[in-house]
Amino acid sequence: MPKQYLPEYKWRETWPGEGHQDFSGFDGEKSFGRIQLDQTSHTKTGMWKWNITHIPWVRKLIVPHSGWEETTRQACRRVEQHYEKLLELHGRPEGR
Repeated sequence: MPKQYLPEYKWRETWPGEGHQDFSGFDGEKSFGRIQLDQTSHTKTGMWKWNITHIPWVRKLIVPHSGWEETTRQACRRVEQHYEKLLELHGRPEGR
């Protein structure tokens, strides 16, 4: 059985108490991404949507900046990998 991805950043429920289906990723106190369980669409129900949220210091975008994964851990990994690419592209802005 493959090892499960261990997130490198802190993840918190975006809306605590609503069923562990929406999480935001944080680098310190700064939010950088979000994952959400799809429970409404016909084609993606049960999958996790990931996306990079607005980051004030980002001047160059990398696409895709959102997508779908089968598990929470896979979605966390995609957001964290994308965030790391943004940090590298922008010279690891001060305080990051």
